[in-house]
Amino acid sequence: MSAGELFYRVLGEPVAERGGRELPLGPPQARRVFALLLLEAPRPVSRDRIVDELWGDNPPPSARVQVQGLISGLRRALRPAAGDQPIVTRGASYLLEARPEQTDTGRFTELSAEGRELLAAHRFPEAAERFREALALWRGPVLAGVPAAPEVAAYWGDLRLAAVEDRIDADLGRGEHDRLVPELRDLLGAAPYRERACGQLMTALARAGRIAEALEVYRRWRDRLVDELGIDPSPAIRALHEEILRDGAGLAARDYAVRSGNPVPSQLPPGIPDFVGRGDLVAELLAELAPDPARGAPPVLLLTGAGGIGKTSLAVRLAHRVADGYPDGALFAFLRGTTNEPRSPHAVLGGFLRAFGVASDAVPADLDESAGLFRSLVHGRRVLIVLDDAAGEAQLRPLLPAGAGCAVIVTSRFALTGLEQGRCVPVDVLSDADAAALLAPHGDVTSLAAHQVLDYCGGLPLALRIVGSRIGDRSGWRLADVAAELSVERKRLDWLRAGDLAVRSSVALGYRQLAPESRRLFRRLGLLPAADFPAWAAAAVTGGEPGPAEAALEDLRARHMVQPAGRAGRMPRYRVHDLLRSFAIEEVAAEPEHERAAATESALSGWLWLAEEAANRMPHSVLRPPPGNASRRRPFGEVAEPMSWFHTELPALEAAVSRAADAGMGETAWELAVVTSSYFDHSGLYSEWWRCHQRALGAARASGCERGEAALLRGIGQIHLYWDDFPEATRTLEESYRISERIGDPGGMARALTGLCVVSRSTGRPGESRTRAARALEIFTGIGDILGMAHLQTSHAVASIHLGRLDEAEMALDKAWRLCVELDDPHRMALVLRRQGQLQLRRRDPEGAMSCLRRALELLESMADELCAAQVRLDLGRTYTTLGERQAAARALIDASSHFTTAGNRSSAAACAQLLDSLA
Repeated sequence: MSAGELFYRVLGEPVAERGGRELPLGPPQARRVFALLLLEAPRPVSRDRIVDELWGDNPPPSARVQVQGLISGLRRALRPAAGDQPIVTRGASYLLEARPEQTDTGRFTELSAEGRELLAAHRFPEAAERFREALALWRGPVLAGVPAAPEVAAYWGDLRLAAVEDRIDADLGRGEHDRLVPELRDLLGAAPYRERACGQLMTALARAGRIAEALEVYRRWRDRLVDELGIDPSPAIRALHEEILRDGAGLAARDYAVRSGNPVPSQLPPGIPDFVGRGDLVAELLAELAPDPARGAPPVLLLTGAGGIGKTSLAVRLAHRVADGYPDGALFAFLRGTTNEPRSPHAVLGGFLRAFGVASDAVPADLDESAGLFRSLVHGRRVLIVLDDAAGEAQLRPLLPAGAGCAVIVTSRFALTGLEQGRCVPVDVLSDADAAALLAPHGDVTSLAAHQVLDYCGGLPLALRIVGSRIGDRSGWRLADVAAELSVERKRLDWLRAGDLAVRSSVALGYRQLAPESRRLFRRLGLLPAADFPAWAAAAVTGGEPGPAEAALEDLRARHMVQPAGRAGRMPRYRVHDLLRSFAIEEVAAEPEHERAAATESALSGWLWLAEEAANRMPHSVLRPPPGNASRRRPFGEVAEPMSWFHTELPALEAAVSRAADAGMGETAWELAVVTSSYFDHSGLYSEWWRCHQRALGAARASGCERGEAALLRGIGQIHLYWDDFPEATRTLEESYRISERIGDPGGMARALTGLCVVSRSTGRPGESRTRAARALEIFTGIGDILGMAHLQTSHAVASIHLGRLDEAEMALDKAWRLCVELDDPHRMALVLRRQGQLQLRRRDPEGAMSCLRRALELLESMADELCAAQVRLDLGRTYTTLGERQAAARALIDASSHFTTAGNRSSAAACAQLLDSLA
């Protein structure tokens, strides 16, 4: 499959990918439609069936239009770089053109069939590999997160179980019966009536020489069948039972080489009974740890991650699951790597040697001799070794065996990248689903309180276990009580402790081991506005050059106190876990206030400089005022592509506005909010825009920044215009005008008037709109604001079109066009072309209108301005309707409608719906 080809998945959450990257399919209803089309592919699915799937017996009147909009959105999401659209229309039905090799279900079916052919030919290793490839395609329950018919889930669930059993048959054929016993017990526990799984477990036990256990499995399974279902076992499994009774030893594939007189250590600590999650990772690592006679060296798994992440629990879980495959012993050592006195390798080796019966006085005094004796002792044996909390590579090297029959599991907070032997396995926080499963015994995980607790704990198993322990320790406590306690950030770490478990002490262990520069950087991360940050921000808060900051960041990364979070252009990004960030905030509070204020201002001024750089390379907005007096400082970062930069930095920018507001930096708060509105406007993120401006507005008022207050009110007024809330738009724009007039800011007055022009025009008062536009144009002309002049000439033209003064409109648009050329502003040119198209349509020249609108659409699409492009498509829909091209009109209107609905632009969405109804 080529890198740019689509691949579809339903074995888990429904997903479409191109080149391994997930495509945004849109809202939940769109995902349901996508899943339905994919499951039925290559058969068409009728529009009526889609309506029935989405709404059942109560579809809304606009159901057909909504389905068309959902299909249009999916087509945009799946739109290929070149070639045909994968979703095609067949009459009143839709069809997703997907070949079997483009779907996980098709690939699963193909690999399973190949595996069964190889199994029949007794080519067991190849068969096992095919089945593993097939099962690796499953990422969770089929259609996870999407309502699906029970029979669909049951059908694919049965196929998956059959593939698991086929793979087990292949592994049994390879002689891996020892390793399979724990897995088969789990499988039979999950599906207790599966006869094939029962027979496989009996076979594996019998071949391992555990005849009594094999017979006991059959007895219990037969009793369950008779007692609960009232049926007898089949002749096939009865025959297997009789064969084991008659000649069980004959089923054994190998004898265990147990050395008489040698102790068999069993040092594994008990596992956590409620261990949940990490299913895919556990399955992957169990396969790697499984005994393999063909292996040339022992597997060494290096489980690395932050404190409290669950490394030890995972290691012990894995060890218990594979222990049956290592009959010559299981060793465990706590290496105390995060304490001030890590255990010496010699002391650890002494314990291991004594566990194998070596007398204390026979343990060599030399480290190298002890390591040599240990390797000799375990050579030829199958021994499992768990080394918990390693301090580094030097501590580990003497403890690693050379014998291929052994296996080692290591846990550490350090990256251990310098170890020559072993595979690094980063352990991250629990997924949302796994975290919820861990919390489930303590309350309703679908409740708001549960979501808040999960958010505060950030998927950290240690924090979640403390929550469970504290609920269990308090009669009558609920998740809502826990959420209330954890909502106070400064008290969060105080509350997250139970007995000898505490998040703060876990983090403090790692913090105390840091070098001074790394420790200073870590605590100053608590001054950054968000947990996700670019590398330049580290240099900003420490006030140094990028080199030392990068070295300190790398040290924190190696110790898992920060995690890489991708790149923005050439700049790496990092993330610090929320609870670790709470610890950093506590630590940095001890620094002098003036140092903290200077570091905060340094970071915020860097974001402001970069945001202005990005906004200056986007389409110019008449709403954006000249820069204010906030501090801005060029950081070591850069802006590669403005829209991508804003998309990546948006959470940090929103948090930066709040941080500036909390710090009393009203000038910085309003400037950050206003410059970011360029991105909000271009992307249709009206709710985020409103939230950010409201936060900054309070800060601007508290700081007496009247110019900023007026600018923010204009932005809020523009949002209300997009939401068709004209009374609120009028109130905020008029307030902005009064403030600008009072402080002597003519540009601010003119910008407020431009919004009021739209209010007048949209509420049926074109004459008033022309008057306001003329006044604003006069002001812009007086101060030489060419962009404002171009905008107002266009606004004047629109009002003139509404009044039927078409010649005046044409003159205004000609002036606007010349100003756009002077500005070299293609975005503004596209907006003028759109209005020229409206003018030509009003003059009954649909062909002329079509020419202008197509040119406008081409320009807007080249700039990825989907919302302005949607307005042009609405005008194209009107023009196609005038020309009698009904299908083209419907396509344009459906495409536009989906954008308006998503953005909350009700009037434009209603106009689309009205035109579509007229076409029906």
